[in-house]
Amino acid sequence: MQAIFENFGIYAHVPFCSKPCGYCRFYKLRPKPEDIAEYVRVCAAEAGSLAREGVPEKIDTMFWGGGTPSSLSEGEIERLAEALGRFRPSREWTVEVSPSSVSRGKLETLRRIGVTRISLGVQSFDEGVLRSLGRAHTLNETLKAIDAVAEAGFENFSIDLIFGAKGQTESQWRADLRRAAECPVNHISAYCLEFESGTSCCGGITGAEEIEKRAREGDFFEIAMDELPALGFRQYEISNYAREGGECLHNLSTWHMAQWAGVGPSAASQFGGYRRRNAPNFEKWKLGIENSAPAYEDAVKLDDDEMFSSALIFGLRMNEGVDLSVLRARFPKADCGRYGESIKFLEGLGLLEALKDRLRLTRAGRLVADSVAVELL
Repeated sequence: MQAIFENFGIYAHVPFCSKPCGYCRFYKLRPKPEDIAEYVRVCAAEAGSLAREGVPEKIDTMFWGGGTPSSLSEGEIERLAEALGRFRPSREWTVEVSPSSVSRGKLETLRRIGVTRISLGVQSFDEGVLRSLGRAHTLNETLKAIDAVAEAGFENFSIDLIFGAKGQTESQWRADLRRAAECPVNHISAYCLEFESGTSCCGGITGAEEIEKRAREGDFFEIAMDELPALGFRQYEISNYAREGGECLHNLSTWHMAQWAGVGPSAASQFGGYRRRNAPNFEKWKLGIENSAPAYEDAVKLDDDEMFSSALIFGLRMNEGVDLSVLRARFPKADCGRYGESIKFLEGLGLLEALKDRLRLTRAGRLVADSVAVELL
């Protein structure tokens, strides 16, 4: 059986949103009438360019994120699938949708083109929390969307929730978790609000004024770690919980440092010995592809040291942790010894635990995972 780090995936970033949320850190824009057609056309050209770079036609996973992929019409969804049609995922195809823009017709289209997994951005079942988050959808739209996805018959169905909204109480958060678990889903993601904008309970303390706020976020995080497993959803990554077999394979492949190619503005790629990110600007991305001079940012040539470091840090996000013997075999030229002192220090703090070559975060470590990562860099 193929090892998960041997997987190859495609990530397509659909940047369009009718109402961008202030907390979202991902690249997005309100489309002009001609933008979506241009986007699909340029995606087709970028797919051709990636194929010439050696991206295989037979891939394992595909993920459409955003932005809001469900902001596309049924016809636009079909045309985007055609634009990327040279790449066919054999194991999983996820599309993110929003309750405010998904419809039964769009879901039927997604099923017809081969999508196997839907991720629905619920965020909360509480109207007050939704207003605090500035979400475009209502609770009624959420409930209708959940019914529609369930009736469409996708193999896998995930719900996203957010905690840390202004005024949100622990009882509201517990109610959100329980209501999500009652839905016909096999996966729940539970994100800290400010994690989306770059700072969270999973980060380090940066000042005394942050302590109370981070402590509150930590309480919410621990509630999720207690409630969801009791409801049948095993935590398998910092923010992700699943019933047996419901884990997101595309994201698992990423955390295991497999290979993937990105399509669309701001989409990242890691394959062929390089890591890079498309410019997070629609016009720059479009002109770069059209002129056969793609606009890349953060381009890095990958060696064993870089890959070992990335596989260690991202691997520790998963509850199973990492097998250091596997990493040493994958990246034999890496200087593994340089991590020894930091690992012992973190073990001493009770943030890491080691059993032979298996290294994983403790419960306390999961609360400060980003700080652990900084220590290991």
